[in-house]
Amino acid sequence: MTDKTAFAKFRTTAAQEIAGYDGGKPATPFTSTRWVASSLLQKAIRRGHLPAARQAGRFLLEGKREHLFRRLNGIAAEDIGLGDIQTMAITAACLTSAKVRRELGGDVIVTDYLIRRMVNARKSRAADDLLMVVERWPELSGDRSRFFTMPNCRLRQIVLGCPSLERRALALWLLVGTERCPSQYLPRRKGSPDMAFATLADLGVAPTLLTITRENFTKTATMLSPFVALLSLENGVAGTGVADDPIPVATVINGIPSWAFDMHTRPGRTALGRLLLRNAGMSAWAATSLPRTGRIQIAGELLFRLEGQCLHRRSAGPVSIGLQKRWEVDCSGLPLDSLIFGMAALRDAMYELDAIRGEVVAEGAS
Repeated sequence: MTDKTAFAKFRTTAAQEIAGYDGGKPATPFTSTRWVASSLLQKAIRRGHLPAARQAGRFLLEGKREHLFRRLNGIAAEDIGLGDIQTMAITAACLTSAKVRRELGGDVIVTDYLIRRMVNARKSRAADDLLMVVERWPELSGDRSRFFTMPNCRLRQIVLGCPSLERRALALWLLVGTERCPSQYLPRRKGSPDMAFATLADLGVAPTLLTITRENFTKTATMLSPFVALLSLENGVAGTGVADDPIPVATVINGIPSWAFDMHTRPGRTALGRLLLRNAGMSAWAATSLPRTGRIQIAGELLFRLEGQCLHRRSAGPVSIGLQKRWEVDCSGLPLDSLIFGMAALRDAMYELDAIRGEVVAEGAS
């Protein structure tokens, strides 16, 4: 199947599904910032919360259109991936150009359709878990320095022949180049995306999947879609069934679920800082386990583990479960007892955190 034929197939599916779509109720108006809207969109898709996802999507469409399209492609690779590869493919096919979107009914109809499809999709975060393991797993520390000095041809050999998934992923990232897909944990390197995708083809990635991930890659600046392609060769990434992750109870703040205010938003960071000062358990954990600088970032990563990455309809096989555990435990940068203490303290403090989030939003932080 050629690239053109593959995308025609997915666009035809989208056109047929859009034709049978009645539009639903109007999206609720949204008043906040681009950063809160972006967080709300992604987390609402993860949690299967359609009204909130549509609300955020319409806000971004009106003010940050190109950002929304990049974000949707990013979410498709990060949170859906091999859980529902057809949804990832349809997202890439619908967002290739303004002309395609016009032919399918226009930006409003296409983005609303994609958001609905993504909300209902089976989900897998394996590609993002693999990305974070490559960046931070202590067992790769020597390889990060050693692989950086290797020529592209040697990195290609590692991708093709190394038995370790994590080391193949590291070599693939450096082969793509951190100039194209930057990371604060990896040194700057030019690389060759064309050679990297040719290597994935030689490795045995299916041509249609390679087309999907390459198109996604052209619209984003991350390694998520190449890692989806790499993971497609592993048995046990997606599971045979689905399950919903346990989700902490949330409150609504000015019409917005409290979980939208994460560490990537100004109110979320401010609230985490106050929680570390006010809550006895979090304050004690910070004093005994954390350096003086970077405490909000570390607390925010724990919050992501507890609240931010929760999925509706997670499809996880043994490989996905192993990657998630490796990221959550081995890549935390904390001793296990400190990680357990911090997670327990944060879990107990969630009600107070939501109250502080409301306080910060009421003060006008944006």
